[in-house]
Amino acid sequence: MNVSRSIVVGYDDTTASTAAVRWAADLARGSDIGLRIVHAWTWPLLGSGMAGVPVIDSAGPRNQALRLLDDVAEDVAAKTPDVIVHTELIPGSPRDVLDEVSQNTDLLVVGTRGLGAVLGTLLGSVSRGLLHDAGCPVAVIRSEHHRAGPVLVAYDGSDAGWEAVDVSADLAATWGSILRVVHVQDDGHAPYANNLEAWSGGTRSRTLLDRAAERARSRHPELTVETRMLEGRSAAEGLLSAAAGARILVMGHRGLSRGPFGSTAHATVLHATGNILVVRRPAAE
Repeated sequence: MNVSRSIVVGYDDTTASTAAVRWAADLARGSDIGLRIVHAWTWPLLGSGMAGVPVIDSAGPRNQALRLLDDVAEDVAAKTPDVIVHTELIPGSPRDVLDEVSQNTDLLVVGTRGLGAVLGTLLGSVSRGLLHDAGCPVAVIRSEHHRAGPVLVAYDGSDAGWEAVDVSADLAATWGSILRVVHVQDDGHAPYANNLEAWSGGTRSRTLLDRAAERARSRHPELTVETRMLEGRSAAEGLLSAAAGARILVMGHRGLSRGPFGSTAHATVLHATGNILVVRRPAAE
């Protein structure tokens, strides 16, 4: 899956969504493709002279929304003039609009409204819904300034993790970054009965890392690929610690669990302080 073929970013005139637009424009420039910026717009209530219901002209709010798109397109043109920008005003709620456009693109980019409890509220509505149901990978952007450090990808042996390796390899190749593959040995397992069992557990983890690194190198032979095995913490805690200083963390929307959005992915997105990309498998999964 090449996430650089088609990029859509949701924009709502907030600082967070502006950061998302600029991050997406930078990726589009590196990929030599265009960028589509969409804004979800709900038509105002129209009255017809009924008592207590004012008559509202929709032209004003609609023109204002179009102006928001014009302004952000001008901002992209000023900062990344080589990126072709398309804007689109789409009637509907943000959740419905972004879910719909995600079915026909390779990467959907959204911003956050803040951290901690504020972000938690957002994840409970628009962003969390997208992470459950989007038809493509979703990048949750906190800052467009994370340009240093490796691309970090979490691999646990799952199909979604396998696709995350592909996406992260594409990003690392586009940016000329190091790709670092990590696997977390969760301390939630029962204590090993003996040294042989402990050695076998470590061997399985190393085998997973080697397989993922081989896949990334076969996709982009020029890539520098590193592997890291993390121990002594939960999967989410391990990933959050490893992601410090990374350009972006890439992970599957669920690992080996059966839920539609795994607990590790949810906890990581909720508490991450940097950018994160959650890889959704096709809807026909």
